[in-house]
Amino acid sequence: MTALFYFAAAVEMVVGISLLFSWHRNRTQAFARKLGLSFFGVAGSILAFALFQDAAIRSPVNLLVIPALASCSLYFLTSGVFDLMDAPLRGWRARLLALSLFSLMVSVALQPKALGSQTAVALIYLCIGLLATRVLRHKSRPHRLIGPLLLLLAVHPMISASGEAQAIMLQFATGAVLRTALGFAVLYVSLDLSATESLHASERFARLTEYSLQGVAIMTATELLYANPATLRIYGADHASRLTSAFLEETTPAEERQRVLTLFPQLLSGSIERTSWEGQRQRIDGSPCYLHFFAYRVRWDQQFAVCLMITDETERVEQSRALLHRATHDALTGLPNRGALMQRLHEYAQDPAGHPHLTLYLLNIDRFKLFNTAHGYSSGDEILKAYAQAIAALSEGVGQLYRIGIDEFILTTSLPADAPSLQQLEQQLLARLQRPLQTPLGEFYVDTSIGQASYPADGALDESLLRAGNAAMHVAKRHPGSNIVRAQASFEQGSSDMLTLEQALRAGIRERHVYLCYQPKVDAASQRLIGFEALARWHRPGIGMVNPQVFIAAAETTGLIAELGTLLLRSACQQQARWLAAGKACVPIAVNVSPLQLLNPQFPRLVLDMLQEFQLAPRLLTLEITESAAVENLEHTCAQLRELRNGGIHIAIDDFGTGFSSLSMLRNLPLDTVKIDKALIDPLPGREGMAIVEAICKLATVLGLAVVAEGVETQEQAAAARLAGCDELQGYCFGKPMNPEDAVQLLG
Repeated sequence: MTALFYFAAAVEMVVGISLLFSWHRNRTQAFARKLGLSFFGVAGSILAFALFQDAAIRSPVNLLVIPALASCSLYFLTSGVFDLMDAPLRGWRARLLALSLFSLMVSVALQPKALGSQTAVALIYLCIGLLATRVLRHKSRPHRLIGPLLLLLAVHPMISASGEAQAIMLQFATGAVLRTALGFAVLYVSLDLSATESLHASERFARLTEYSLQGVAIMTATELLYANPATLRIYGADHASRLTSAFLEETTPAEERQRVLTLFPQLLSGSIERTSWEGQRQRIDGSPCYLHFFAYRVRWDQQFAVCLMITDETERVEQSRALLHRATHDALTGLPNRGALMQRLHEYAQDPAGHPHLTLYLLNIDRFKLFNTAHGYSSGDEILKAYAQAIAALSEGVGQLYRIGIDEFILTTSLPADAPSLQQLEQQLLARLQRPLQTPLGEFYVDTSIGQASYPADGALDESLLRAGNAAMHVAKRHPGSNIVRAQASFEQGSSDMLTLEQALRAGIRERHVYLCYQPKVDAASQRLIGFEALARWHRPGIGMVNPQVFIAAAETTGLIAELGTLLLRSACQQQARWLAAGKACVPIAVNVSPLQLLNPQFPRLVLDMLQEFQLAPRLLTLEITESAAVENLEHTCAQLRELRNGGIHIAIDDFGTGFSSLSMLRNLPLDTVKIDKALIDPLPGREGMAIVEAICKLATVLGLAVVAEGVETQEQAAAARLAGCDELQGYCFGKPMNPEDAVQLLG
């Protein structure tokens, strides 16, 4: 009998261990763990009964140990069945059930005649079995086995109702068989649920991958095991069989192939957990694509494989390339721009040994604004495109053409400056510029000023080389037609000096370092003082006096002439006001006016307002304009001068005889005075010089204009000028330009 107890306990233990092992493989199946523990409780009860079957009825084993083991078994059985019915017992319900079962088992032990333990357990099995049969009837076949087996366990104690030994042994054997069957049924449920979960997981995986826009592929080192539709679409394949390992290997660029192939063994062995790479690939039809791969190890059909997540980055990469192309290329001509040029120079500078020579030509189209003015901007664009195509075709294979400005291009070549092939290129370039450009609007001839600079002779591979070429180009501008000028250090130094001069001039104007000196003008007959000419002077700190022709030209080039002219005009008016306030007998002061000042429509108003500000009579101011100012915009100049003259201001034309003046211009301009240039006074008293000056004086007399001789340095020149008909004289003979303190001594 005892052997039977041990056998039954062993069977219960084996079933319990099987259920716990099943739960260990799938922790979501809590019912398997609870039912496994229930079988351990039964096994423990049987062992305790077998070991202590001779113990007294009221012994601790019978009153506490066996009831506790039995109540634990029934609790875990009940809780596990409720988990199967998707109605898990938690919280106070679970605690109440455990307490109730323990109390029931203790009560049975205390009063075994009132209600036998077998009967109590049978009733519990009966209730649980009926409930399980009802609730689980709609679930799977394994689930439906649970209720009937519990009912059989509920009625099997009836086998030993006679009390005979054979009946009791049959009851134990039957119970062991039924509980084993129950255990196997629970294992069946566990396996069925695991299979269902696997099926659902497979279905979810299939749905996720089938409808994913991202490619998913499962591969071994030599075989493609699975490819979702997105992978086929990315590669342009109609079936996964088209994506052979040979095709995938061939479409991987040679420089990447070995690196990618070495990743697969590392992933499969687990030496690396995950990795990614990207690069150019090829579709089935041969078209290029750019793909990003993310790879990690998975288990697939009882083997390890590599899962590839494939993202098609072709559109993004093409957009990035398009953006980069737009950033580094000119939109009109398609040529690389200045940014691309500087990047290329930087790359060359990083590898000087690989690029020992570089020669660049800075090409500037002469008078390009005329094309836009005469034919419109669209015509100018067509000329630029035709020009770019012509020069690029000429230099193909030997150089690269860049567009760095509206009408500026740079041609670079790795040929050294003294190479015969470079001289041939220059000859071809000049010859091509002699021929017209073919555009949709017709033929156009284009002259180009070209500056050449070479590395390393003329500068480093940076802005300094461009500055050298630019300085040479500006020197080429001085010569008519298309020509090439090679860079020299003096060219760039001159440009640098001019820039420094311009910057210093701005500071000089702002800090009032530019001031006026006054040179007297005298009556030709009496040599009495009748006026001053205000002459600008600039004492540059740290440098000294700057030639007026230099800084006036710089002011006109930079647009500072308006500010400078206003400063000088204000200084002259302010000086007159001071002399008047000091009680001096003031004479008119002549102030030179730049052609650029006359372009301002508000200039006459500015002058008249300034006279009013200092309370000066208009007769005390004379404005001198050059012939070039009058010729450049005769109609506008006449209107400006007429407004000034109507305000009482005298107008003189300066440097007469050296420009492009004509009789009609003198007749139309509202003038008061003609100043003969020093170049015509220098020959006096020579016969030819006298004849020219006399002719000018006679012409001026006819037109009612006074005549001033400039640059009179000797008394002989003064006498000759007076005899020729000049009314006023000015020059070193009567006084050099002087500061206001010396000039005031000449006033009465």
